[in-house]
Order: sequence, then C-alpha cells, then structure tokens
Amino acid sequence: MSKLIIYGDIHGCLHELQKLRVQINPQKNDIEVCVGDIITKGTHSLETLRYIQENGILSVLGNHEDKIIRYLKHRESPKKNPISLDDDEQQIVDNLTHKDIAFLRSLPLFLRFGGITVVHGGLQNSMVLENLSSREHQKLLRLRYLDKAGDFVTHGKETEDSIFWADVYDGNQGFVVYGHQWFHEPKITQYAIGIDTGCVYNNKLSAVVFDFEKPNTYAIVDVLFNTEDEK
Repeated sequence: MSKLIIYGDIHGCLHELQKLRVQINPQKNDIEVCVGDIITKGTHSLETLRYIQENGILSVLGNHEDKIIRYLKHRESPKKNPISLDDDEQQIVDNLTHKDIAFLRSLPLFLRFGGITVVHGGLQNSMVLENLSSREHQKLLRLRYLDKAGDFVTHGKETEDSIFWADVYDGNQGFVVYGHQWFHEPKITQYAIGIDTGCVYNNKLSAVVFDFEKPNTYAIVDVLFNTEDEK
C-alpha cells in the first residue's frame, strides 16, 4: 500500500525534515515530494538540498530556488547582474556544486499524481498547467491573493477586499497541495491544502500523506521547530 507524502516549505530546516520522515516512516514504494522553497532562510540549506537528492525526494520549483537559478543565469552574462542576493543566498550560491545546480535547474513547476497536483504558490482558475505563459510561470510560484476581478495581487499590495486564491479555486487542475504562504495550521479548502506551516519562523514542519488506494483521504503529520536543533 504505497503513499504520496508531500512536505511543506522546508527552508533549510534539515533536522525537522529528518524527524518528520522518522515519524512518517516512508517505505520503498512511497513517493516523497516537496512543495518548493527547500533552501534559504534556515541554517542548513545546502545540507537539506543534498539530503533531498540523496534520498530520492522529489520537489517542484519554489520562488527561492527560482531566484537562485535566475541569478546564476544572469551571472553568465557580461552585464551587471540585475538580481541581488542577501548574505544567506550568497553563501548558498558560493557553495553549490555542479550537481546541486543541475538538480535546481531540473525542478518542474508542477507535479501531478493522479488527481493530486503539487505546486509552490497558487493557481488562477483560468490557468492550464500544461500550457502556461511565461507570466503565468511566475504567478504559479508567487500567487497568494487575487482582487475582486480575479487578477493577481502583488505581495504587499493586499487589501481587505483581496481574496486568497485557494478560497475561490474551482478544482479544474486537480486537488492542489501548495506552499509559499505559511499558516499556523494547514489551510484546508474544498480543492486544496496549504501545507506550509512556517517551520523556519519557529512554528512547525508539516506533511500531508495520501494513500494511493484511497486518494480522497489524507492525514497531516507535523513536527515542531526546535531552536536547539537548528544551531
């Protein structure tokens, strides 16, 4: 009986990921997936990136991985790099191996497992994942809120009238598991689950576990952030 295990934004919180995997106890036939934002902010980004590769854990692209990839691409140009990194991001870039870079560049925008779809940010109902424009690529990584007309709202420009995308998502691209926007508890709506529970912000790391034989049921498993572990 195989399972689909989907982890929320890890952000370099390696020890919590390891504890969560012990708690879930993945078996050989299980599929493990991250919703992106594996790296940055936490104290063990590079170790987390390599642990995921070593353990055959899949991931979609997060906006933090996307920033690193875009920085590396611009670095190959003789022009000034338009992307600036903070100290944490620079330390990551300075220590990436060729294998790390290849892995980051291989990350897809979405993954589908039957009726379950994994993305990092969010969807507008008009999006078709197999036919996204370049602008929609970026929205998929960054979408949180929509305005009343259903248009993308830039982060920080939200108003009291803004609508969280999952609250109006109609399920046309499958049941979506996503990260990006963190919540103290997983955000469960009719056709989606937000599984980022802010581990790097001292809350907890969560995963949603589906049974392939019963895809309409799932369990949520979590571990609390431990300050001592992340030193």
